[in-house]
Amino acid sequence: MLNNKTKLYIAFITTLGIVLIIYSIFNINNNYIGEVIVFGLIAAITESLPIYINKQVTVSVGYAIDLMALLIFGPYEAVIIGTLGYLLEIVKKRDNSIESVFNKPYYKTLFNISQIALSVGLGGLTYKYLGGRTGTLIYPNYILQAIFAAIAYYFLNNILVTILVSLLLNKSFIKTWLKDFSWMVTNFLFLAFIGILMASTFIAYGYISLVIFFVPLLMVRYMFKLYMDLKQSYYDTINALTKALEAKDRYTLGHSKSVEKLAVYLCREAGFSEAHTEMVRIAALLHDVGKIGIVENILNKPGKLSKEEYDYIKQHPVSGYEILKDVPFLKNVRYWVRYHHEWYNGNGYPDGISGRQIPLEAEILSVADVFDALVSDRPYRNAYTRKEAYKIIVDSEGTQFSPRVIRLFKRAYEKNKEDFKHDF
Repeated sequence: MLNNKTKLYIAFITTLGIVLIIYSIFNINNNYIGEVIVFGLIAAITESLPIYINKQVTVSVGYAIDLMALLIFGPYEAVIIGTLGYLLEIVKKRDNSIESVFNKPYYKTLFNISQIALSVGLGGLTYKYLGGRTGTLIYPNYILQAIFAAIAYYFLNNILVTILVSLLLNKSFIKTWLKDFSWMVTNFLFLAFIGILMASTFIAYGYISLVIFFVPLLMVRYMFKLYMDLKQSYYDTINALTKALEAKDRYTLGHSKSVEKLAVYLCREAGFSEAHTEMVRIAALLHDVGKIGIVENILNKPGKLSKEEYDYIKQHPVSGYEILKDVPFLKNVRYWVRYHHEWYNGNGYPDGISGRQIPLEAEILSVADVFDALVSDRPYRNAYTRKEAYKIIVDSEGTQFSPRVIRLFKRAYEKNKEDFKHDF
């Protein structure tokens, strides 16, 4: 159910978008009507072949077609082409169901055609008012105008969608953008280059350029889809390992996910890229995978472990390393998993390394692991409160934890306190 803020936002964007679409219909150049229909169909094909990033977010190569249209014809024609592309799309979803404008919620359709129209329109107007001329060779005279048009289109589209997702999830704009959209900048740069190149060749050579570029564009889309499918298969394997461990160890149930969430906050404070953060997230999910080889009567022992049992448990980072060492995709992750119980002063395990010998990523896993362990009930003690756990970790600076990771922890805790476990 949509909350009131979301409803107001959708209504506002829809009103602006519909007004622009109607205005564009009355201002379209009649000489371009045939081209608008053809390009609208091409846009529909590209929009019908999205790549799923997650259950909610998809990307397509339609951005390149819309950008191409606004550079060739102008803002109003491009608005209609972008709108037609969405209205005519027919998408096969992950569950094999077919989605089209006829079975989508009406507010979703209205919002999407509106945000596309507004984004394309802003890109087209940016190009026009910076002095760019439509239907004219772009390079070298109008290349800067084309680049600014591409940026205006991309960022308005990105901002409008991010605001909607943040309202739906009740999360801040920045957190939503960093998690789901910031990685798309690279995708945008490539598609902007393709769109500008396609516009230039169409102006020079006509429709033959669509054959030259459209097929390779679909091939690029196919290769990116293969990459995302391969990446998904890695995550499926990781989740299977995590579930296998959770089935064996009652305490681990939900623990890896909590460590993952906390580790992400520390990564962002460290200034890691999203790709780097993604690898730490994987490490967080797998940090205890070595416990799969530990017998259950020790893992689930209700009382305190004996010295021999504890020494046995302490081998799980090495076991995790051995499990992951032959996976090329996880070549760095295996070391972070191995070292996540090392201490800054050298009193940790399994290798007794210290100081800067411990990778920062492993330190981040360690802090997140310890915090979640402290605020969770254990067989031999009740959970600490959030404030108590915070104090224990901060007081361990210089012994268990390095000053650099404590600085990250303090900043992450203050900024994201509501997402750390609440007091009991």
